[in-house]
Amino acid sequence: MKIKSVFTFSILSLALYGCGGSDAPENQPGSVTLSGEAIAGETLTATVDDPDGFDPSGVSYQWLANGIPLSDQTGSSFTLTPEQRGATIRVSVTYVDDGGTREGATSNETPEVLANEAGTIVVSGASTVGAVLTAEVTDGNGLPETVNYSWSASGVVIEGETSQTLELGQATEGETITATATYTDLEGFEESITSEPTDPVAPEGTNTPAEFSGLSATVQNNVTEPLTGEISVTDVDENESSIVAQTDTTITYGTFSISESGEWSYNLNTDDPVVAGLANASESVEDNAVIESADGTVATLVITIIGVNPASGNNQAAVIRDLTDDDTGELRFTLPEAQAAGRIEVSFTRTDDDLGNGDAFISLFNSENNNAGSIIDLRIRDDQFATRYPERSFEGVEVTPGTLQDIVITWAYPVGNTAAGQLPVVTVEIDGEMAVDPFTPDGSNPEGGVATVSFRFGNNSLVLPEAAQYTINEFALYSDVDGDTLVFEDDYSTYSEGFNLDSEVNSTSPYAPNTEDAVVEEYGAGSADGNQFARVIDTDDSDTGELRFSLPEAQAEGRFDLRFTRTDDDAGSTDAFISLFNSGNNNAGSIMDLRVRDDSFGLRYPDVDIEGAVVTPGEFQTLSVTWSYPDGNTAAGQLPTITLEIDGEPVIEPFEPTGSNPEGGVTTISLRFGSNSTALTQDAMFWLDDLIIYADTAGTNVVFQDDFQSYAEGEDLDPDNNVNSVYASNTSEAVVAAEQ
Repeated sequence: MKIKSVFTFSILSLALYGCGGSDAPENQPGSVTLSGEAIAGETLTATVDDPDGFDPSGVSYQWLANGIPLSDQTGSSFTLTPEQRGATIRVSVTYVDDGGTREGATSNETPEVLANEAGTIVVSGASTVGAVLTAEVTDGNGLPETVNYSWSASGVVIEGETSQTLELGQATEGETITATATYTDLEGFEESITSEPTDPVAPEGTNTPAEFSGLSATVQNNVTEPLTGEISVTDVDENESSIVAQTDTTITYGTFSISESGEWSYNLNTDDPVVAGLANASESVEDNAVIESADGTVATLVITIIGVNPASGNNQAAVIRDLTDDDTGELRFTLPEAQAAGRIEVSFTRTDDDLGNGDAFISLFNSENNNAGSIIDLRIRDDQFATRYPERSFEGVEVTPGTLQDIVITWAYPVGNTAAGQLPVVTVEIDGEMAVDPFTPDGSNPEGGVATVSFRFGNNSLVLPEAAQYTINEFALYSDVDGDTLVFEDDYSTYSEGFNLDSEVNSTSPYAPNTEDAVVEEYGAGSADGNQFARVIDTDDSDTGELRFSLPEAQAEGRFDLRFTRTDDDAGSTDAFISLFNSGNNNAGSIMDLRVRDDSFGLRYPDVDIEGAVVTPGEFQTLSVTWSYPDGNTAAGQLPTITLEIDGEPVIEPFEPTGSNPEGGVTTISLRFGSNSTALTQDAMFWLDDLIIYADTAGTNVVFQDDFQSYAEGEDLDPDNNVNSVYASNTSEAVVAAEQ
């Protein structure tokens, strides 16, 4: 068990605002005390104290790791997990004390969280009398200089055997052997680990069978050049790690040769009627080459012969989107077996962030399929490449959204050894040039070889517009770094357009069931000819033009993002409005009512002109509004704090609405143009695009979004005229238009 290190931290609060006149007693700031052990599995507890008194049930908590809020940790205590390893933890609290002062307090940070990575112990060597066994210990927390060993035979400790090795004496015959290591790792965790038992110890001279790796290969049915590869053989018995050589051995569909050291070649008989009859990449046959090691152990090299896809009239590709809010879009391929060395080649492109702000990834994982087991995790932003594990940006290499780029990634573990502690060397080439110096992964567990190739797009918690896409084409996977031995390839030309590559949807898909939102499309067909947006006009002298959206439920906090522009008053003298209302949908219930003139911005409720922010008619501008009621309380008398950014800059200090009844939370987004009593010409317009509503001020939880790309040009957004519209029935004179 880890030696305990208990800590207690606190910091005084900031009084956010007060009330009362000059005779009111001076506020005495509160504080929050954080106690517990910064160790995974232990619980941290926050305790609030305030001399002015407070209601404990009214305290809001937010835990942070390395300064980043943890969205699911909002209680008075927090049980640490291994995910927080290496992070510092603190807690922030807000509440109103008994004197009416709103208080905020934040604790000091803990030390970096410790998390035990249990050590492992593996015994190697032949289980025969006279052989020597060796115990190898690995520990993700680091090993000390001194490790204590003991050995047991069928569970009984062997007296006097306390070294890292054990010579098997006659007394051990028939027994199973285990090794135990005890030590304190470099992060202070006490460990006692025991190996798996060996096979029963055999009499002296008993042969131990050899073990093979590299027993699979793939070749296309039209390849006339020799297919080559290498099989590795290991044998704990001395001088038996070799293979019985063969030369031009005839097997079912070709001839096979192999050297003593394991290098082999295979000449396919392309004239064989079975081979020639393979019509496309979905058809295959197997050829089997039987090999033998020096000690007589037999194994089979399985060579899969696949057909060649016929030429396609269309250039098709796999297109990945992120259309679910609980996972990324992904195209995942699972290798037939983990590879100690290999190469992938792929052509790819992605859309610009203007069509949907999300990163793309090309990743190689071991069998764990997680960050710890990452061999490479290549991040593709819309303007830059970078890796995670190690975290490194690629200098001088640009992403070109909308244009296919070529990438080659290779990996090779030292001497094919994928055991714990062995790190592969990884290379990355983009568009024919080395993009970064060769490197080794620095995740906590990149052992075991590459088992998965993953192409991902988007975010686990957001949905991206359908126009945001990650395109994959000409994907090839090899079992060697030189690209001589093909394992799998796909140019997506044999699928029907619209084919879903998720094997849970289509059993004929060769991809893994974790594939999500990946379909086959004609390359480039998914892009619209021009950007579309909502156009609002006002030709009715009894109402404004309006695009209105009703939230699924009233929100005590949130964020609204929008791109917008309007015509100049020369085309029609009027104002546009961007408004947030409560369920009253009127001026009294206005949370924010932003007036967009043709040259300036202003607020109503409060009535304020916004200085320094200029309206640019005919050019799209961005807007971001957040609102947050105190502690989520939307009752009468509780006022939300509003922030407003235009073109990425705050344009006014945070403010509170001054209408007579801004309670109950935001229920409606209203985008209006014109006047209730005047009609404008059709040349006067208010354009809206990339509308996104979030359930939080940080913009992490999408409630609704619309980029207007999925509609037909000219489609009416008024549900009274179009039952498919998602907007409220108060919508009027709002249609979808295409950018010219």
